[in-house]
Amino acid sequence: MGRLADRANVFDDSPTLSGMDEHNHAGLNAEMHADMPVTIFADDQRIESLSIYMDRLDELVQVFQDASADDGQLLDRRPAPDAWSVSEVLHHLADAEIHQSIRLREMLAVERPVWPDWDESAYASTLGYDTRPAGDALTLILSIRNVNSRLLAILSPEQWNRTAIHPARGVVDVAGWVQVCHDHLAGHVLQARRATVGMI
Repeated sequence: MGRLADRANVFDDSPTLSGMDEHNHAGLNAEMHADMPVTIFADDQRIESLSIYMDRLDELVQVFQDASADDGQLLDRRPAPDAWSVSEVLHHLADAEIHQSIRLREMLAVERPVWPDWDESAYASTLGYDTRPAGDALTLILSIRNVNSRLLAILSPEQWNRTAIHPARGVVDVAGWVQVCHDHLAGHVLQARRATVGMI
């Protein structure tokens, strides 16, 4: 019980998430984007891509807050023996964000790189998803999305057209990378929300 309570309280101690409620998180998002040079965009598609990239983060924070209520037991509750808890979902998302960040930079710096797949199950079973603080993972996710959104905002039209080979989707450009990131986050936000109510 003590470990669970400590993991729930990390939300209050985190420099990124300290005292954050739904209203304050919305304010943080506004502050994070206040000085982003988005005026370079010449078409709606790239503006929409940047918006899509930051979508669902508020909902992810809300799921974490809900699971952290009381003693934080919901963070670690698995809806089934072979299903992930909210905490495990967050750690998976954090590792996925690291991988996607490297992929984006390779696409921008290397001519049509081939992205290798990564063993998600091996990461989950060896990197302490069930013991490390979930708040740390959420902080990393929010920070990476912030950094990458600033990078996306300064890219030229030519850079948005750069491509790479995705292991499942084939050739993708920067907008395609954004869509991959959005779809992955959206799916796991739903998974985490269902885990808080005991659904697979």
